[in-house]
Order: sequence, then C-alpha cells, then structure tokens
Amino acid sequence: MPRRAFVLAAGLGTRLRPFTSRVPKPLFHILGVPLLEIIFEQLKQAGFEEIGLNLHHLSSQIADFVASYARKNPALSFRLFYEEEILGPVGAFYGAREFFASGPVLVINADILTNFPLKVLLEAHERYGGAATLLLHHYPPYNKVLLEGERIAGFEEGRGFAYTGLQVVTPELVAALKPGERDLIPAYTRLLQEGIPLCGLVGAGFYWRDIGTLSSYLAAHEDLLKGRAVIPPLSPPSSPHVIQGARIGKGVIFEDWVCLEPEVEVASGAKLRRVVAWRGAKIPAGLHEEKLFLPGDL
Repeated sequence: MPRRAFVLAAGLGTRLRPFTSRVPKPLFHILGVPLLEIIFEQLKQAGFEEIGLNLHHLSSQIADFVASYARKNPALSFRLFYEEEILGPVGAFYGAREFFASGPVLVINADILTNFPLKVLLEAHERYGGAATLLLHHYPPYNKVLLEGERIAGFEEGRGFAYTGLQVVTPELVAALKPGERDLIPAYTRLLQEGIPLCGLVGAGFYWRDIGTLSSYLAAHEDLLKGRAVIPPLSPPSSPHVIQGARIGKGVIFEDWVCLEPEVEVASGAKLRRVVAWRGAKIPAGLHEEKLFLPGDL
C-alpha cells in the first residue's frame, strides 16, 4: 500500500497579516524555498507517494504551486480538497474522508518547519496500534496532552506535552468523527471518552518551529543561518549573510544576519539587521531591523 500524507493548508494565516493577504502561509519562503516545497521533499524522501491537501485561503496560489511541483515530480500524486469555509483540522479529515479510507495517513500542518524523521512516527504508530498517534514534545507554551505510557489520557492546559502538528490518523478514527466537528481537542476528548485509543510519541533532539508569526518566521531564519538547525532538503548556509544575486547599493551595511533572494534591490545607505527579502523586493535607505520585505507594496 502506498504511503499517504495529508497537508493541512487551508488556514487564513491571521497572525502573519498583512503578508498573508497576498501570499498563503504554506508558500512562505524559508531560505528562498517555499515551505510547502520543503514539506513535499521531506515526504518524498520518506517514501510517500500520495499527498492530499485541504485548501481555502488563496487556494488558487497553492493549487498552482502543487501543479507545478507535480509536473516536476511525476512519481507523486496529489489530491486537493477545497473548503468553501474553513472546517478546522478535524473537519478537514471528515471532508476528505475518502482519502483517509484505505489506510493510515500521516498528517502535517503546513506551517511547521521540522527535521523530525517521519519514518520514526510511522513506526511508532505501527507499534502502538491506536486510532491515531500524535508526535509530541515538551514545549511549555502549548503543553496540554496528558500521557500514560504511550496512551493519551486527556488534555489539560499547562500540563503534559505539546502537539507538534504531526500525527498518523487511521480510517477508524476518521470514521468515528461526526459532521460539524472542527477542532482536534474537543473531538479527540470525545473519542477518548468513547474508548477509542489515541497514542502519543514524545520526540526529543529534533528541530521544530511554528512559523505562524513574523517573529517565529524570522527566528527560523536565524536558527538556520547561524547553524543551530539543519532542515533537509535545504543546504546549510555557509554564512549568516545570504545574498543570492541581490543588487546592493553603495555603503549598505549588514548586521547579525540577512537573507536576500535574487533580484532584491537594496538602496544605497541602507542598514539591514535580521531581514528577509523575497525575490524582487525593494529595500529603501535607512535602518531596517527584524523585517520581511515582499515585492510590491503591502
């Protein structure tokens, strides 16, 4: 049976506005590479052959990107599930239940940057035998998943472990969902009360970051540019100053780290500190610190 994955890509990206009013969060660049491409490459390297995605916000941009990627990777097949209104993660499973009907599916949020080995989660799911296996870690701001051994015992704010946005879901779990259920914790709490076993794998020693805010998006670049993390398939940068064919004016100063994509224009006299600029962006003179520049005006 081919390995199947489902990418949750329908979100509005409200925490990254105004940038996400123009570009959906799954297509945000990490060292110049769209996050969705990084996820697809990781899935491909782990042996996945079929990938589903749910879409809503700026869905045509994501659909166009998937079509372009699929043409270059004919061994992979893709299914797109459009949501007229956002259904939430659990609602997405129910809405795409035919995709989940034939075997376990790895689910990953499209705003997660990680290097966790996906095969390890699949192997744990096979060992545990639950209706779902969630990848967990210790992250105090989001800790709420209670474990007893490998079994999830419940959910309580500030205790246990945090959900990483990666899990393996079975047809049995999706079949037990009810129409209208949207969010993970209420639905999974009901399933636990009904005796359906849910499991958790606590990972350690891997990189993970939710890039859903500007500060976390920039922090991900800092981690990569300063060598704190290596994220396949990205090549580790040799310098904290990545300037990929940008046009730099006279007297420009770079401090700490910067990531400039090709065709970026930096005006003379600019001073950049912890800045990311996408292809075609224009950076005026002056001090710019902890900023993201997109081409055109927001």
